[in-house]
Amino acid sequence: MFRGITWKMSSAKIFLDANYIIYLRYAEDDKIYEYCLELLKKVDEYELITNIIVIDEVVWILWKKYGIDKSEIFEFIDRIVEFLTIIPLDEEDYKRLKKLMLNYGLKPSDALHVSTMSKAKTSYIITEDGEFDSVEWIKRIWRGKEKL
Repeated sequence: MFRGITWKMSSAKIFLDANYIIYLRYAEDDKIYEYCLELLKKVDEYELITNIIVIDEVVWILWKKYGIDKSEIFEFIDRIVEFLTIIPLDEEDYKRLKKLMLNYGLKPSDALHVSTMSKAKTSYIITEDGEFDSVEWIKRIWRGKEKL
């Protein structure tokens, strides 16, 4: 799946949300899958980041919603994490979570994603979730929304 793509580390970072990673493995719509693959080719100049909450969401949804065998899910995740930097969460993220939930009405997991982005000093996120649009400094990348 990732053959032919050159991965380069740079100072520019993009946070990958769970829905994007899920669509790389299981997209019910061929247009979404093709979009995700094309986007993957465009982001090779960036450092791709995420957090363990995203990994948890990907495993859970692929297993529970789509019924994919756990060993197959972990094979997929093992290949994905080779290309990602997983930003650890800590007590400071909890403090940011409270502020983000209160100020922007985000769900706890989304607030932790925004906290991770803040910690990693990036404003870019690849996600279909429009909730992130309420945070004024975030630039959401999705079909027709934001250009790299």
